[in-house]
Amino acid sequence: MASEQARELRQQGIAAAKAGEKEQARQLLQQALRLEPRNEAAWVWLMSVARDQRERLICLHRLLEVNPQSTVGLQSLQALGLTREQLAQQATGKAPQVQAMPPRQITEPPAPPPGVPIPTPQQVVEAQGQVDAIIREYLAPLSGYKNVTWVHKTKKRAGERDATLLNVYLASGAAVVILLVLVGGFLIVWNNPELRGVVFAPTQTPSFTPAPPTLTPTPTLGVTPTSSPTPEQTYTPSPTVPPELPDGASTQFPQPTPLYPLPERPVRDAVAIWNNGDLEAALPLLEVEVTQVSISFDPNPYYYRALALAESGETDTALQLLSDGESRLQNAPNPRFQALLDTGIAQINLKLAETALQSGDSDEARLYLNNVQDRAEAAIEGDPRLVQAHLALARFYSLQDDDERAVSVLNEGLVIPELAGDVNLLVARGEAFFRLEEYDQAIYQAFLALYVEPANEQAHLLRVRAALAENQPGLAVNYVEAYLLGYPGSIIGFTLRGDAFLMEGKTDLALENYNRALAGGTDVPAAVNALVARGRIYMQVRRFADARDDFAQAFLLSDDLNVQALRMQAAYEAGNYATAERDAEKLLGQGVLPDAEIQLLQARLLVDRAAAGNREAYQEALDLLDASVRRVSDELQPVANEYRARAYYNLESYDEALRAVDTALAAAETGGRHYLRGLILEAQDETEAAIREYEWVALWGQVYPYAFLPDTVTRLENLLEAES
Repeated sequence: MASEQARELRQQGIAAAKAGEKEQARQLLQQALRLEPRNEAAWVWLMSVARDQRERLICLHRLLEVNPQSTVGLQSLQALGLTREQLAQQATGKAPQVQAMPPRQITEPPAPPPGVPIPTPQQVVEAQGQVDAIIREYLAPLSGYKNVTWVHKTKKRAGERDATLLNVYLASGAAVVILLVLVGGFLIVWNNPELRGVVFAPTQTPSFTPAPPTLTPTPTLGVTPTSSPTPEQTYTPSPTVPPELPDGASTQFPQPTPLYPLPERPVRDAVAIWNNGDLEAALPLLEVEVTQVSISFDPNPYYYRALALAESGETDTALQLLSDGESRLQNAPNPRFQALLDTGIAQINLKLAETALQSGDSDEARLYLNNVQDRAEAAIEGDPRLVQAHLALARFYSLQDDDERAVSVLNEGLVIPELAGDVNLLVARGEAFFRLEEYDQAIYQAFLALYVEPANEQAHLLRVRAALAENQPGLAVNYVEAYLLGYPGSIIGFTLRGDAFLMEGKTDLALENYNRALAGGTDVPAAVNALVARGRIYMQVRRFADARDDFAQAFLLSDDLNVQALRMQAAYEAGNYATAERDAEKLLGQGVLPDAEIQLLQARLLVDRAAAGNREAYQEALDLLDASVRRVSDELQPVANEYRARAYYNLESYDEALRAVDTALAAAETGGRHYLRGLILEAQDETEAAIREYEWVALWGQVYPYAFLPDTVTRLENLLEAES
């Protein structure tokens, strides 16, 4: 158990050291060494994050005690130019032992000045001897007890047996008394007919068992590939169907709310064709039905054809069609017909408002939203059973960032007996709770919707997203498995399951699910999500070329500037500087990333691509860096200072370069920064300081494959040879 804990602490400490978090790494590695003091790797990494030279020497000393043949330890000892004895002396602080002089040669030390007395070296040696004697005496085994053999006690204490017997007697007596009382009570009741009728007569149970019982989704079929414990699935806080469902739902199987108002058969057939994805075939059929009601007005063909036209992008024609329907009602007003037309106008205006908001035109969106509110409220007043009117009004409040009011609107709709189990209203209420970050309520609303309609896709996806948002990836995996049973091969399902595994830290399983999501399907938004998620994993494992390809494909499908920003970063890390430069130019001023971060990347591109002696390029990069270094995040400031140092070095401004690289090193030590500092010091003829920097890089080059390691070794050998 201790070795497992030590290994986990050691791995965390090494990860923190690689990330530049020296203090955290030091604490974790010290904890690991308390459990496994002779672990060679822990001493090596602790040496790398030491606070000062003394602490580094102590770690090196302990490393060589653990493994005298340690390659890293011997190379470090050689780089420091120390012998083992000198290392032990500096690490432990012990003075070298000297040969004792004859008594006649000992001279009295001069009297110390008044103040705090300072012991002489001889007194220190004597004190150490006394301390060693005290420690040996303390650690020695017990003595003075001759002819005594110490054995391990196996019998009980004195009197313990009598106490145990007393407890047994008391317990037996209590049991006998209780038994006599029960038997006596039974005989009294049995011999008294009145008492017997009261106690043993059957009574009616006021509760009843629903038929069928509450539908609770069964556990996932098959083996869920997750090592985390499967959470206990509690889909409803009570054992009965909640009151939100229609009256009688607990005694009969609930059914989805029927289509209302129910149109004539030809209109229903056209709507079915539209729902199957063939909108072009449905439009002519609906147009025919509009002409069929030229004498006896029916608003249904007008309503459904207008929605189909809006879906195809002909919103102006759709609104004109509904306006024509309203004009026909002027001669024979009908509140319910008018309510359906109001609902259609509200839905189309809502679509126009959402489009305007996406394009950033808030003024135009406000005009459309006002129409949505007016028409939806009028429709609800004319016919409260119109589900789409309630949904449009709730969506209006959501776009106003007032989801609490949206929930109230949906509650008012669900109170209506005919709409009490409407799946659309339940899912919309769950989405509102999700935006309010009330994820338990969102999951509960999804459960209610699935109770009414077990195959409802939006309800399945809602509870998966809510479980992920609530940081319950194991529960999310279960929900996805239930969803995939009804929608096998769903690209959304595999993407969400990949998200859940990624949240659990199971990168391999996450990649497998993203790959399965991208293997088939035509859902473009889901494919974009899967590509972006897989690209982020590739960035984490430093597969930058693969990440760039995924981000590029996602950007091609979505034209999303956020995805383009990801492609820019991946292209830079992959060495595809041309793509990174083009993306940076297009993203400036777009607000996707701060302009300072984009300018920093442009400056890095200039420095990385500039040839030696190209002072113009380095000066241009320096101008960008000076403008952005104070405006980037704290995380990026060390990077900006490192590149400022590189630009100053190539411009031969060595003092400025040294100050910049020291600032970067104060934030986080990296091999590249130590190498750069060595170059600057070598250019300033600070040979000893440059040698120390190169030795640092050479030492850690045994752990990290630095690209500049060969040049570092060559420079170090030349400087050492020149000094000798």
